[in-house]
Amino acid sequence: MIKKKLSEIKVRPILESLQFINQHHSSVARFGDGEIDLMTGLSIPYQSYDPKLAASLKHILQTPSSPELLVCLPDVFDGLERYNQNARQFWKGHFERYEDFYEENCRSDWYGSTFLSRPYIDLEDKTASAAYFTEIKKLWQDRDILLVEGVTSRSGVGNDLFANATSVSRLICPSRDAFAYYDDILSAIIKHKKDKLVILMLGPTAKVLTYDLSRLGHQAIDLGHIDSEYEWFQMQAPYKVKLGHKHTAEFNEDLDITFVDDDFYNEQILEVIGVESKQVVPKKAASDLISIIVPVYNVRGYLERCLTSISKQTHSHFEVLLVNDGSTDGSAAMCQSFVEQDSRFQLFHQENAGPSAARNLALDHVSGDYITFIDSDDFIEETYLENLLMHLKETGSDIAATSFTSFNEERSSFLFFHNQDNYFQRVYTVQDWLDQEGNMKHNLHLAWVFSPLKLYKAELWDLVRFPVGRLREDDATIYKVYLQANQIAYTNAGPYYYSQRSEGLSRNGMLKDVATMVTNAEERLALMVLLGYDPSKQLESYLGRLRKCQSDALSSGQISLYQELSAKLDLYDRFRRKGE
Repeated sequence: MIKKKLSEIKVRPILESLQFINQHHSSVARFGDGEIDLMTGLSIPYQSYDPKLAASLKHILQTPSSPELLVCLPDVFDGLERYNQNARQFWKGHFERYEDFYEENCRSDWYGSTFLSRPYIDLEDKTASAAYFTEIKKLWQDRDILLVEGVTSRSGVGNDLFANATSVSRLICPSRDAFAYYDDILSAIIKHKKDKLVILMLGPTAKVLTYDLSRLGHQAIDLGHIDSEYEWFQMQAPYKVKLGHKHTAEFNEDLDITFVDDDFYNEQILEVIGVESKQVVPKKAASDLISIIVPVYNVRGYLERCLTSISKQTHSHFEVLLVNDGSTDGSAAMCQSFVEQDSRFQLFHQENAGPSAARNLALDHVSGDYITFIDSDDFIEETYLENLLMHLKETGSDIAATSFTSFNEERSSFLFFHNQDNYFQRVYTVQDWLDQEGNMKHNLHLAWVFSPLKLYKAELWDLVRFPVGRLREDDATIYKVYLQANQIAYTNAGPYYYSQRSEGLSRNGMLKDVATMVTNAEERLALMVLLGYDPSKQLESYLGRLRKCQSDALSSGQISLYQELSAKLDLYDRFRRKGE
């Protein structure tokens, strides 16, 4: 092919290039001065020279533009008048150095404009910039987008650049030498892409990713610098201003950045490649992911209500771990439908082993910093998670607890235990909270024993699991979590709706496990004494439990257990009379 002179290299203007992309849904690979340096054997501030990268870039540069892939160059070959003095001076010097390279390698009939992502700061007349950004935003209008960017980029954070997208998710990559992780980054994009538009802010590596993704049939747009340009456009900056909270175009050292804790940004991160997680999300900002554990067994008639109430939570940063405990009524299929509709839902299956085994399976897979349990026939108010989390954080507690409202399924009616008159909030020490185990007022004894109704810091469950194969699993477990907490913040309200239904666990079933009520209390007392807690209130509760279980054992025909409990009570009464 015949060489082209610089003046013969044709680059379509910014607006025309953008319209071409929007018309054809094209992928975009943009070449600037940094890519020319790399192709000629030099390193640049954020990418070391790599011969494989250089060869890939040159191949893409020599690929003619098409509706599938728009190859872009700076639109500076046919006059520089539209750019400011600094830009004109830079490009004149650049061409003096690289004129031969351009004439040798840029032989296509035409190119798009690299400056479609730099449509503001270097322009002499900036009045057209608003129209450029309007066209740019059409690229992702009403679309799900996957941003692939460096750890310092934080594109769109603090501005509304992507506000018109349906959703935004992110892959976080190294800000320097990203090409060293090329295969991992490409695999992650393919894994998470689905039907998303891929937008890349990853320097020279973005060009190769765009090319490979376009060949696989995915639309990918290399759009580096656009966030800085948009920030400057919004502040109407006359020159390049360094941004303090994220990377700034042309400030390649990335010094003196103070990242702002941004929960919305952290929620969007799907995967981190080649970067330590602590560099990406500060501990404080990462702490709002709630893991919701829902065991499911033959509750098809109530399950949709439960899962819908979860999906509508005002605190939306959560994961739901559904555990199908061998259901036979179609509950598993209903769970699957929620998983397919909402990526926050996960589904696990096990042979029927009971709620303890189901909860334990989920506990082994949680990734949140907080954990809560919801039974699959119950449901919650929309602000349930938000209020628990707020109360926990405001009080600095390890556990936030509340109470419940009963819902009678047969009558479709609510039984409210809490109202404006008896509403209160209180922070309990662990000792004070343990003493509420026998407090019947406001149903506090039930709020105390249920594993639901609470938001826990996840580390409290690191060494605690539910006993498998027996009833009263909450009673045997929950106190072990309380003993590890710093304090418990309680709200006397009823935002959790407990399902009362005839097919629920019957009293006859519970009577068969009377012995567990006693052994649970004895284990708890032993551990409290061992740890130095005052067992006085628990001893009172234990005595009442012994008397109740003695009666239940007799009425259910468990004579050996009745005699065993009677012996304990007789011994207690004998020593009490002796003390008197």
